[in-house]
Amino acid sequence: MRELEWTSSSDTPARTRLAIVGRGRLGTALAGALSQAGYDVSGPMGRGADGRGADAVLLCVPDAEIAPAASHVAPGPLLGHCSGATGLGELTPHEGFSLHPLMTVTAEGAEFAGAGAAIAGTTPRALAFAAELAEALGMQAVEVAEPDRGAYHAAASIASNFLVTLEAAAGRVAAAAGVQREQLVPLVRATVDNWARLGPERALTGPVARGDEVTIVRQRAAVEDVAPDLTPLFDELVSATRAFAAARDPSGTDTRATGARDGYAGDGSAGDRPRPGGPAGMNVIGTVAELRAELLEPRRAGRRIGLVPTMGAFHEGHLSLMRRARRDCDVVVVSLFVNPAQFNDAGDLDAYPRDPDHDAALAAGVGVDYLFAPSVDEVYPSGFATEVSVAGVTEPLEGAHRGRAHFDGVTTIVTKLFNMVGPDVAYFGQKDAQQAAVIRRLVRDLDIPVAIEVCPTVREADGLAMSSRNMHLSPADRVRATALHRALRAAQDAVSAGERDPGAARERALAELTAVSIEPEYVELVSADTLAPVDRIAGDVLAVLAAVVGGTRLIDNQPIQPNGGTGRP
Repeated sequence: MRELEWTSSSDTPARTRLAIVGRGRLGTALAGALSQAGYDVSGPMGRGADGRGADAVLLCVPDAEIAPAASHVAPGPLLGHCSGATGLGELTPHEGFSLHPLMTVTAEGAEFAGAGAAIAGTTPRALAFAAELAEALGMQAVEVAEPDRGAYHAAASIASNFLVTLEAAAGRVAAAAGVQREQLVPLVRATVDNWARLGPERALTGPVARGDEVTIVRQRAAVEDVAPDLTPLFDELVSATRAFAAARDPSGTDTRATGARDGYAGDGSAGDRPRPGGPAGMNVIGTVAELRAELLEPRRAGRRIGLVPTMGAFHEGHLSLMRRARRDCDVVVVSLFVNPAQFNDAGDLDAYPRDPDHDAALAAGVGVDYLFAPSVDEVYPSGFATEVSVAGVTEPLEGAHRGRAHFDGVTTIVTKLFNMVGPDVAYFGQKDAQQAAVIRRLVRDLDIPVAIEVCPTVREADGLAMSSRNMHLSPADRVRATALHRALRAAQDAVSAGERDPGAARERALAELTAVSIEPEYVELVSADTLAPVDRIAGDVLAVLAAVVGGTRLIDNQPIQPNGGTGRP
C-alpha cells in the first residue's frame, strides 16, 4: 500500500457529473457528502441504472452485484465500486476505479472526514479520480494493489466487524454479573484511544500481559459457567494475546510477561535472574542432540539449569513450577512428553489431553527458555529394553491401585530426562506426593547430581487441586470433587484439635466423601518420608486419598503436622 497526495487533474471537468448507483446506507451517505463537496450528483439510483450523461458512475452495491450492475452502465464514463475485497476486473471493459472508505456506515450515516480510504484504478486517470473523491470527502487515500486486497479487507474486518463481535461477547458475560453494556463503553473507548495514541505494544494491559495465570484461569471458569459457547473464543484470545505479549518490543511499558529489557522480569520479585538470550523467545526442541548442544554453553558458563518435567495440558499448577524455576535458575527447560510407559490403560493414554500449541504459548509467557518436546521414538528408540525400578515407596497407595509398572514408567522417563538435560535442580508438584517421594529416593539411591524441589499444590478457589484431568468432570461432578479437599482438611483439623489416632482422623475425612456419595479407592494417613501407614500421629504425616468422581480418577494429599501446621511442601 502507498499513501497518495493528489493534485487536481485537467482531465476531469471542474464540476464532475457523478451518478451513484445503490440506495443502501453507503450510497445514500456518499451522495449527500459528495453533493456538499460540490459534485453534481445524480442518485442514489436503483440497480440497473445505466449512468448515461454522467462523467463517472460509482456503484455502491453488494460485492456479488458489482459485475451485473457494471454490465448495465453505458460505455464512456469512469466506473467505480466501493468494495474493499472485490478487484477491478469486475468492471471490465470500463475504465475502472475503486474507493473503499475505511469507515463503518450505519443507518445514521457516516463521518468520512479523517478516515482512511483504499483506492485503486485501472488507469492513471481512474486512480487520480478515486484520489480526488477521497480528498473531497476529507479522507486519507491509500493505494491498495490488487494482490493485497484480501489482506487489507481482512484487517478492516478484524478492526471493525470482529471488534463488535468481541464487545457483544463481553456484554453477554458482563450481563451475568449485573453490568450493563453502557458501563463497558468508557473502557472500550479508552482502550481504542490508547491503541491509537500509544500503539498496541504499549496499550496492552491486563492479566495476560502481567502473566497473572491464576486470574486467567478464574476468568475462564467464569466464562465457561455463564456463557460456555464463548469458552473457545476466550481460549483463542488468551493464546493470541500471550503470543503478542511475548513478542512485544522491549520499549513497551509493560514487560513483566515478555522478558523484555535486559532479561526476564518474571513476577517482579527481587530474586528473578536474567534470561540467557534476552527476550527473543522460547526455543522448541525435539531431539536430545539439539538440546544438549543448546545447553552446552550455559553449562560451561556455570549457569544454573532448572528442569520442569511435564506431560503437557498445562494449567496453573504447571505454570507455578515454571515460575519457581524462572526465579531460581538462569536457564529453564520444560519437558513436554506424554509418557506411554506409565499408562496401564491404552484408553487412558489416548484420552490424555494434548494441546501442544497452547502449552507452548503458556510456557513462553512465563519465560521458559527451552521447551523440550521429543517424539516417542526419540525417547524410546527401536530396541529400547532398559527399565529403572525403585522399591520401598512404590508399592503402597498408587502402586497398589495402578500397579508397580506405573512407577517404573515414571522413574525410567525421569532418569532419562535427567540424563538428557543434566539439570542442577528439578521441580515437581506436591499434588503427586508419592511420585515426589519416589523421585527423591531415585536420586538418592543412584547418586544423581540434581536437587529436587517439591512445590505446593495449586488449588482452585474452591479447594480442588488443579489437574489436567479436571476438564473431564461434568459441572455436577466438578462440584462433588471439591469434597476431596474438604476431606483432607477434615483430617488436618482433627489432628490440629489434638487427635493422634490416624484411624479417627481418617473417619473424619471419609465422612466428607460419604456426604456426596464418593467412595474412595483409598484414604490414608502415612509417613511423609516412607509413605508407610502410621500407628500414631507423632511427626510429619501425609493425608492422602484417591477417588473416581464421575468416571474421572483424582488424587490429592495434605501434609500435616501434629501442632496444627502443615508439613513440608
